[in-house]
Amino acid sequence: MRRQFNFAQTGHLAWIIVMLAGLVVPARCLEIPANALEGLRAEEFRTRELAQTRLLAWARERPQAAMDELFRVSRTADDPEVRERCLAVLRELVNDEYLKEGEGYIGIRMQDEVANVPGDLKPRNVIRVVQVVADSAAHEAGVQLNDLIAGLDDKVWHGEAASLPFSNRIRQFKPGNRVTLRILRNGELIDLTVKLGRRPLIADNPFLDERQQDLAAAERAARDAYFRRWLERRKPKD
Repeated sequence: MRRQFNFAQTGHLAWIIVMLAGLVVPARCLEIPANALEGLRAEEFRTRELAQTRLLAWARERPQAAMDELFRVSRTADDPEVRERCLAVLRELVNDEYLKEGEGYIGIRMQDEVANVPGDLKPRNVIRVVQVVADSAAHEAGVQLNDLIAGLDDKVWHGEAASLPFSNRIRQFKPGNRVTLRILRNGELIDLTVKLGRRPLIADNPFLDERQQDLAAAERAARDAYFRRWLERRKPKD
């Protein structure tokens, strides 16, 4: 027996669906906390500075969504102080993004050697650390002058100079990645975990003066260029 279609029930069900749909509230975009905006336009300079610091901390907890809102407010806020400070916070977030891109960097100068490594039957290739760059990833991890690098993660070197494959492997990592160095120091093997930095411009530009002020200026220029490109990508197309 064919079942009859009940239009009354169908109409009632449709009415329920419409009512439920009315209860669904579209998700709102992330908004900068009102107290942060009030602080950015405060009379006292110290209050504005503190509000900007707190806004940056808030934004770093939700960087992608915060970038969109900071970009919007930096272009639409009535108060020029609010626009300028939101742009400054946005620059910090984009700089965080910049530091995560590029190639890994450990921060040492090195030379190839052959040495007896405990546990190996015969001498093999290692890397002698002849300089540790100040404030680099290697410096932070505790790498010392004249350390011998006998391995990188699970990689050791037999029958080949170690410095080139070592350098190439480090560059394949991203800034923030962690690697383990097997270090031969005073006849003992130790493992050091290194959180890699971002490969600086000086590493790939032999014509750039290595004086600290020149290097710092080049890095600032690179970050500024990255920020300008970021802004250009966000601007609406005509």
